[in-house]
Amino acid sequence: MRSSSDHFQSMFRFLINVVLILLQLTIIGLIILQFSEDAVYAYWLIEGLAIFVVLNIVYRKKTAAYKISWIIFVLAVPAVGIVLYFIWGRQRVPRKSKKRWDEVNQRTFLKLEQNQAVFDSINDKGIKKQVELVYRLSDLPVWQNTRTEYLKLGEEMHRANLEAIKTAEKFIFLEYFIVTAGKMYDELMAALYEKAAAGVEIRMMVDEMGSLSTLPKDFYKSCAAHHIRSIPYNPLSPSLFKFISFRDHRKMTIVDGRVAITGGINIGDEYINEKVRFGHWKDMALRLEGDAVFSLTTMFINMWDYSTGAVSPLDAFKGTVTPEVGNELVMPFCDGPMNTRNPAVNTYMTLFANARDYIYITTPYLILDTDLTNCILLAARSGVDVRIITPGIPDKKLVYATTRAFYGDLLAEGVRIYEYSPGFVHGKVLVSDDQVAIVGSINMDYRSLTWNYECGTWVSGSQTVLDIKADLLDCIKVSREVCYSDWEKTTFMKKVGQSVLRIMAPLM
Repeated sequence: MRSSSDHFQSMFRFLINVVLILLQLTIIGLIILQFSEDAVYAYWLIEGLAIFVVLNIVYRKKTAAYKISWIIFVLAVPAVGIVLYFIWGRQRVPRKSKKRWDEVNQRTFLKLEQNQAVFDSINDKGIKKQVELVYRLSDLPVWQNTRTEYLKLGEEMHRANLEAIKTAEKFIFLEYFIVTAGKMYDELMAALYEKAAAGVEIRMMVDEMGSLSTLPKDFYKSCAAHHIRSIPYNPLSPSLFKFISFRDHRKMTIVDGRVAITGGINIGDEYINEKVRFGHWKDMALRLEGDAVFSLTTMFINMWDYSTGAVSPLDAFKGTVTPEVGNELVMPFCDGPMNTRNPAVNTYMTLFANARDYIYITTPYLILDTDLTNCILLAARSGVDVRIITPGIPDKKLVYATTRAFYGDLLAEGVRIYEYSPGFVHGKVLVSDDQVAIVGSINMDYRSLTWNYECGTWVSGSQTVLDIKADLLDCIKVSREVCYSDWEKTTFMKKVGQSVLRIMAPLM
C-alpha cells in the first residue's frame, strides 16, 4: 500500500516540480520581455548546461525509459530539469554508506554459500538456470529442507504471525514498511510484550518514511519499556534525497531462525479487512519453515547492522530444527539501491523469457520500464498466456491513472488484464507453468524495482505453486477484464494525458 507518508512523498515531488516549472516559465517570460543581451547569454548558458547533463544521463547505466524521461524533462525545462536531476535523478549512494554496506555484506550475504548437493539435485535445466541467475545477482542460495505455505489473505498472515510468535524461545525479528495503530497492531504488540517478558530477544525495524504519519507516537518508548529493541530505518536527516528516496519496503517476521512470514502485508487494520478503505483488501504472504529461513534472517541482520553499526553474530541466529519435507526448492532473495545487479527486475525478466504456457501476476501498481515491457510482450507474442491482475478500486488516483496508461501496449499484443472488482489487490505475486512462483514485497513499478529495499521468495516444485495459481484464477473470476476495444474508446485528450504520465512515471 502507498501510505499517507508515501503519498506525501509523491505530492512533495510533484509540488516541487510545479513550482520550479513555473519559475522556469517566469524566467523565460522575463527574457522575452526584456530581451537584453545578458539575459540571452544567461539563457543559452542554461541550455549548454542542459546538454551537458543530457550527455551525463546517456552515459549512465540506467534503463532506456528512465533516460528518456529525464532527457525530455531536462531539455524541455532546463532550469528546472537540471536542478531536479541533481536532487532526484542520479540515485547516487554516498561513498561512506556504500563502504559500510560492503563491510556488512562481507559478514552476512557473502557468508552464505550455495549447497552444491542441492544445486546438483535440480534436474530441470530451465529451473537450474533461474536458480543460478538469482544466486549470482543476490548472493543468496537456493534451499531444500523447507516447507512453505501460501497465505492468500492478510487475515491468514496475521494468524500465522501470532502463532509463530507464541512458539518463540530465542529471538523474534520484525521488519515492516508501515506500522499503524489498530487491532492488528495491538494483538501483535501484546504477543511481543509477552515474549519479551519471558526473555526472548526481540528486534523490530520500521521504515521511518513509510510510517511517518501512522506509527503510534509512543511506539519506541513502549518498546523500550518492554525490553524490545526497535529502530527506525533511515531516520530523517539533512540528506532529504536519501530520506525520501531509499525506503525499506520489506515485510517479514522471523522466529528462532526456524519460521518466517513474508510478503506484501504491513501492520494495519486495512490489511486484515478490519478497516475498509478501498473495498475488499486482497493481499498475500508466504510462511516458511526450515533451512531457507536463514536467508531472511541474513537479510534482517544485514539491514540491522548497516543501520545501527552493530556487529551481530550471524551464526547464532541460525535455526537448528529442520522439517522432514520433500524436494521443494525455496530461494528468498532481496534487492535495493546498493545492488547494481538489479536482482528483482532481472529475475522477473528471466521468468517471462522462460515461460512456456502461462504466467499470472498480481500487482497494485503496473508502471513498467521498456526492458520489462518488451519481455512481457515477447512472452505474449510467443503464445504464452500472460494475465495481470490490478486493483479495481485504487488507493491513489494519480498512480492508478499511471497504471492504466500502460495497458494499451500490453492489450494490443494479447496480454489479458483484469481489475479486481471487489476492491484493492495489494499482493505482489507471480506464478508460471505450474513450476515456479514468487511471493514478496516487490511491486511492478519503478520505485520497487529501482529505489526501494525489497524482498521476494522464489519457490518451485511444491504444492504452494499450485495453491498460488488456484488463488489467482479465483481472483480473475471476480475481476473485470479490460479489453483492447475498451482501451481504444479512450478519448484523445485522455490518451495524451496517459502519454505524459508514462513519460513522467520514472520521475515519480
